[in-house]
Amino acid sequence: MVCATPFGVNLDNQTHSDKSHNNGIKASAASEIVKKTNTSDVSDKNTTKTVKVVVKSVKMSKSDYKVMKTSINKYKSVNGSNPNSYYWKSKALTIYKKDYLDAISRYNKFVKTNKVDPVYVNIFNAVKYVKCTDADDVNKVKKSPSLPLAGELSGVKGLTVLQKYMNRHLNHVNGGPSTFKGVVKSKVGDCWGLAEWAAKQLKANSYKVRIVQGATSLASNHRWVQVRLNGKWINFESSLVTKKYGSKNYSQTCARANTIVKTL
Repeated sequence: MVCATPFGVNLDNQTHSDKSHNNGIKASAASEIVKKTNTSDVSDKNTTKTVKVVVKSVKMSKSDYKVMKTSINKYKSVNGSNPNSYYWKSKALTIYKKDYLDAISRYNKFVKTNKVDPVYVNIFNAVKYVKCTDADDVNKVKKSPSLPLAGELSGVKGLTVLQKYMNRHLNHVNGGPSTFKGVVKSKVGDCWGLAEWAAKQLKANSYKVRIVQGATSLASNHRWVQVRLNGKWINFESSLVTKKYGSKNYSQTCARANTIVKTL
């Protein structure tokens, strides 16, 4: 497929139809919890369950550390022993006794050596409990040679990450592969193949995505991707982001969608 010179940015707006699991104590820190997730529509029949996610390492600020230490000391003075866990409210993370004692030990060692409090202390193996449906769990896709960005993309920023990846590792070739497998194998493709490849990367990250088709001045069946974000379909121009077409921004298109090829 051949794409004409882009006419500019086109956002197609057409519509188409913690609860903590521990017996520990809670902190009073109130910093904002930033949670970036992408979810597809799920049936009411899906069973909701809680999944344990281990966060290998996260920085706890000095102020949050002092809140934690004070809370633990208060609990110990009342109950005579340390709590089994500590709930870090601002991050929605549960820190078990072994791990918060390790952090306290490292913090104290730093103070003893440097005669000053550290700016932060690393917390290892904190746990977050996330509610999801069976469908969410089934739809999780592992990273692989054909899906190198699985688990890496989220929200609008994820589209920029995908754009940069395609620009570095793939390219548009007239007469190139028109299928996902062909692009995976050769690292090049025509607009059909690149649209299929981009759509599958987005789908692997739980985006709601569709492949659309429209006419340019040189071709009647040019294809690209649209992603559903914030109630709107946003263009992801899987051909124009390549070096062949000058590394355009993903939202810049060379056609207006007139056909929905398929929704993934």
